[in-house]
This record gives sequence, structure tokens and C-alpha cells, in this order.
Amino acid sequence: MTRKIFTNTRERWRQQSVNNAFAKLRKLIPTHPPDKKLSKNETLRLAMRYINFLVKVLGEQSLHQTGVAAQGNILGLFPPKTRLPDEDDRTLLNDYRVPSPGPSHGAP
Repeated sequence: MTRKIFTNTRERWRQQSVNNAFAKLRKLIPTHPPDKKLSKNETLRLAMRYINFLVKVLGEQSLHQTGVAAQGNILGLFPPKTRLPDEDDRTLLNDYRVPSPGPSHGAP
């Protein structure tokens, strides 16, 4: 019986840790309305799309600043073949009101 209580307590602690991590991640993902409750699945999918969107934005900024296309991706986490098509990027921007970057200030 003691073993079962210990196992249940450990599982409860694990679930709380996972839920806390998802809560932190939800705060980082822009949504419309801002307080929209996302499921864990939605949170992970939007996080991946948002990261890919940011990688694309940073890659374009690098291209404009240096004249050389950025090689690879940030931290090497997402291989180029998993990049979202442009249509998905527009959907992300429209559906979740992610602000698109404005023109660079001070760029030639």
C-alpha cells in the first residue's frame, strides 16, 4: 500500500511539472485573444510553427544584412525539410495575429 501511495505522489508531481512547463510555453506563444486557452497539442503545434516563423524572419534579416543566406537553422533543431510552406506562414499570421516584422530601420 505504501508503494502505491509513493507511486501516486510521484506521478502527481510529474503531472504538475509537465503542466507548469506547458503553462510557461503558452505564455510565450502569441494568440488572439491573448488569454486563449490552448490544449497541450495546440501548444506544441503552435510553438513549432512560431519557432519556424521566427527562424524564417531571422534568416531573412540575415540575408538582408549580410547578403548571404543563413545556413541551417537556429540551434540545428529543425532540419530545413521541416520548414513550413509559405501558405502555412500566412495562416499562422492571420489565425493567431502574429505581428509581421516591419521594414528594417537603418537598412540601406
